[in-house]
Amino acid sequence: MNIRIAFLVGLLGLTTHAAAAEELPFLKSQSEYSATRIIETNEGDFEQKVNWTEDKVRTETSISGVLLLNIVREDLGVMWVANPVLGRCLEQPVETANEMTQLGGDYQADDVVYEKIGEETVDGQATTKYEVTAQDSELGPHKAYMWTTPENILVRMEMETVADGAALSFTMRLVDLKLGPQDDALFAEPGDCVSVDELGQP
Repeated sequence: MNIRIAFLVGLLGLTTHAAAAEELPFLKSQSEYSATRIIETNEGDFEQKVNWTEDKVRTETSISGVLLLNIVREDLGVMWVANPVLGRCLEQPVETANEMTQLGGDYQADDVVYEKIGEETVDGQATTKYEVTAQDSELGPHKAYMWTTPENILVRMEMETVADGAALSFTMRLVDLKLGPQDDALFAEPGDCVSVDELGQP
């Protein structure tokens, strides 16, 4: 899998959930839903199946025949990243994962600012458009545009950032959005996961 595309997989899983909850409160939806994310990038396109609750999110991504399962359990403070085909699963604290991928850079929470641009209709859906800027201490500002529904569901995002030393741009849009309760079984630990701490032990 392309390293820079893999970077985006983790980035989307966190910037649209726990990592953005405090800095970007308009992303913190209390409505449960399922949907498909269509991600278009200058490195290639891919899709994610998404199941969302207020404190749990599951994303299932298939890129070049490789399946990645990402489950963020904010209620437990952990994130699981698994490759079901290979039977591999890694567990790490959500806080640590946030520090690694939050908006794609090295910055402090106070360096993230957002501005409401106005109301727009996206694919027939009433939304509010925001401009978000994160000031990276080494790479400079990362800027994104985000469109959210009245339920604080992110239905479109446009962003340019730097990954692996080169510019990376992408657009995300949400399709097949269905509001409603999500099955708790979707957010269970995907097998026997090895923690990051255990990997560092002899």
